[in-house]
Amino acid sequence: MNLRHMRYFIAVAEELSFTQAAIRLHIAQPPLSQQIRQLEEELGVTLFQRTKRHVQLTGAGQVLYVHAKQILRATEIAALQTQRAERGEIGSLAVGFFEHMSYTLLPPIYRVFSERFPDVEVVLRWFSVVNQADAVQRGDVDISFMRPLGKVEGISTETLLTEPFVLALPEHHPLAAHDCVSLTQCASERFVLYAPNLAPDFHTMIYRLCADAGFIPTVALEVGQIYTCLGLVSSGVGLALVPSSVQRVHLEHLTYRPIQGQTPPVEVMLGWRTSNTSPLLQSFIETAKEVMATYGHERVE
Repeated sequence: MNLRHMRYFIAVAEELSFTQAAIRLHIAQPPLSQQIRQLEEELGVTLFQRTKRHVQLTGAGQVLYVHAKQILRATEIAALQTQRAERGEIGSLAVGFFEHMSYTLLPPIYRVFSERFPDVEVVLRWFSVVNQADAVQRGDVDISFMRPLGKVEGISTETLLTEPFVLALPEHHPLAAHDCVSLTQCASERFVLYAPNLAPDFHTMIYRLCADAGFIPTVALEVGQIYTCLGLVSSGVGLALVPSSVQRVHLEHLTYRPIQGQTPPVEVMLGWRTSNTSPLLQSFIETAKEVMATYGHERVE
């Protein structure tokens, strides 16, 4: 018993005519009758009562008709879902992110991807910046937002955003009166910086920036998350250097100013195991790239 038997049987059961069923199936009547006889012999039952004028389903035929319809429908669904999986339209995808992605890049990408692929389950998992690559390598996530940490074996990347640092400062700070601030003007200020064990890239980049401006920053406090940093700045604890995209965050008594001259670029990328060739993964990457193509135009400068 195969799917062809099921299709042929259903056609005869619904037409109650071998002639009409053959026309519907675009085959000759003798091969159709032969297939039905083979099916009856295999099952050891009579499916149709046949006379010269009438074809009628037997009780066994009525039972098989119900199940045959279910089988063909299940087969159609299986084929459709398989094709959708091949196109990256269904399934589950685990996405890693670090803190400030949750209020900058992740929301627009997640929103568009979820609207485009509503049948994909996106599982979000938080890891600190320094643990993103390990999470990808372990298979804890399929893909993750990450910062450059040097070449990591077995991980492919796609850069999504390159942006400068800006200065976050209390809104009533004297430097807030300037449209653009030179770091040399901040030499006597206290800074909220990033802990080297939690954000080593930012820690190194900011110390280098300050050194190029001719001073070593006075540390008010070291933290691990940008949102914490912004809250402390708004309280007047100190100034901070943050990625430009963070300007989307508006806190009371907090403002931002561009930094005069060039700053080292801050990069955000997606990383995934090179061996992972899932179409679903590629759909997420392509969606993220499309979203980021317009993201820069929306960013507050």
